Amino acid sequence: MAKTTRNVAMAMMAAGAILTVPHSTAAAEETTVTVPSGSRVRSSSPAIVALMHQATERSATFRHLVETIEASDSYVYVNEGECGHGVRACFVTVTKAGSNRFMFVKVDTRKADWDLMGSIGHELRHTIEVIGDPSVTSNSAMYFFYEQVGTHGTTGAHETQAATAAGNTVRSEVRKLNRQAKSE
Repeated sequence: MAKTTRNVAMAMMAAGAILTVPHSTAAAEETTVTVPSGSRVRSSSPAIVALMHQATERSATFRHLVETIEASDSYVYVNEGECGHGVRACFVTVTKAGSNRFMFVKVDTRKADWDLMGSIGHELRHTIEVIGDPSVTSNSAMYFFYEQVGTHGTTGAHETQAATAAGNTVRSEVRKLNRQAKSE
C-alpha cells in the first residue's frame, strides 16, 4: 500500500502540465478555454496537453468527456508511452489513495493528429466507465469489471461500445471542423 501511495504521489508531482478545460459562454458556438487550478485531466507532456487542448476546442464530445471527469472523484493522467498490439492509446492503471482514484492512460505521440485525438477520447470514455463504479480501485478490479461489461477486442484487450462510439465521434467532429477550416 505504501508503494502505491508513493507511486501516485510521484506521478502527481511529475504531472506539471494541466489540461485546460473549456467553459461554454452564453452563445452556444463560443467557448472560452481557461486553466482551472486542480484540473483532474492532466499530462506531463506539453505535446499531449496541446493535443487535448485542440480536441476540446474541436469536439463537443471530447469536451463532455473532460467535463465528466472534472465532476468526479478521480484524476486521469494522460502521458506518453507505448501500448503494443498496434494501438495508439490505452488505459493501463487505476489505483486509490485516500478518497481519490488515479487513472493512467498511455498515448503513442509519434503521429499527433485527429485520429490520436479520437484514441484519447476513447480511453477517456473507458476511465469514465471505471469512475462510474466506485468499487474499481485496482488493476485487478478493473480487469474483472471489464470482464463483465466489455468484450474482447481484436487486440485481446477489453472493449465497450461506448468507448468505441466516443472515439469515433471525436474523430468525426475533429475531421469535420478541420475540413470546414480548410474550405474557408
